Amino acid sequence: MPIFNPQAAALIQNWDQSIENQVKIKRLTTDHAEEKQFINFTDQVSSVALKLIIESEKGEKKLPGFLLKENVTYSALPLEKELEPFLEALSQINGSQAMLSEPIRQALDKIDIPVQLKLYIALQCPHCPNVVRTVIPLAFYCKNIYLHIIDGSLFPETAQKDKVMSAPCLMLDDDFRWTGSVNAEEIIKMITSRDPAQLSAKTLKTILEEGDASWIARQMIEKGDIFDAFIKLLLHETWSVRLGAMVIVEELVETDPKLAARLCPLLIDLFDEKDIPVQGDILYAMGEAGDLETKKWIQTKLPKLEHPDLIDAATEALDSLDSVNN
Repeated sequence: MPIFNPQAAALIQNWDQSIENQVKIKRLTTDHAEEKQFINFTDQVSSVALKLIIESEKGEKKLPGFLLKENVTYSALPLEKELEPFLEALSQINGSQAMLSEPIRQALDKIDIPVQLKLYIALQCPHCPNVVRTVIPLAFYCKNIYLHIIDGSLFPETAQKDKVMSAPCLMLDDDFRWTGSVNAEEIIKMITSRDPAQLSAKTLKTILEEGDASWIARQMIEKGDIFDAFIKLLLHETWSVRLGAMVIVEELVETDPKLAARLCPLLIDLFDEKDIPVQGDILYAMGEAGDLETKKWIQTKLPKLEHPDLIDAATEALDSLDSVNN
């Protein structure tokens, strides 16, 4: 069944004729129930827009959608009011940034750490197209802005998880949010004035994955505090994330051992509720960062441990603390 009415088909054809070079994007494949709608959209739009090349790629996110650039994901079906801003975005992929003023570009150039933006839209929303037009050029220009556009009516479970009640809703680092219309200047101002201590675990994880663990360590040392989101990295379900967080622990131990030691009471409180692999890494971190109180806790805990990996980890942690104290 055709999903484009004659007006929409004509809009796509006009777009196809207006661009000089092919535009390539990726369709992110997932196991989500709505996957078939994105396959259908891809098939139908490709039959009208001959210069639009859509390749399939296994998606890292749980939602299907389109990867417009490496930092821009579009988990929505660009139909009705959303078709035109989607086509405008496609026109910008090959480098056209005419929509951005010089002051905005200069402000975007100052964003040097990752930013997580999530925009919830709905097809019937009258304000959503303009917000889409506002945020996509920002992310296209600044690779540190990771933008995920989601149709909340298509994925209500995701909207409910993020406590989104209406559209448009723009979220910054899963914390600050705008509802309704918002301008680029206000978004950039909020991004550049962020307190590093308030960054989300997702943002810190991105910084970690980009190889800038030292930046996180420096920020905590400058603030004289352990960020709540950093604890989440140390306890992350993915081993590689915990490994990266451990590098930060080691840097804290070397640079500010008193601050590093403040990790231990927090980790002790969370120890019993974690799985064995995470518990093993907690013991390692306490062996690196711990103080006398940490040593006493491990000595008390050791006889109660049953898994051989945890017994080994606790023993090694005690040995490490003994070597430091001696």
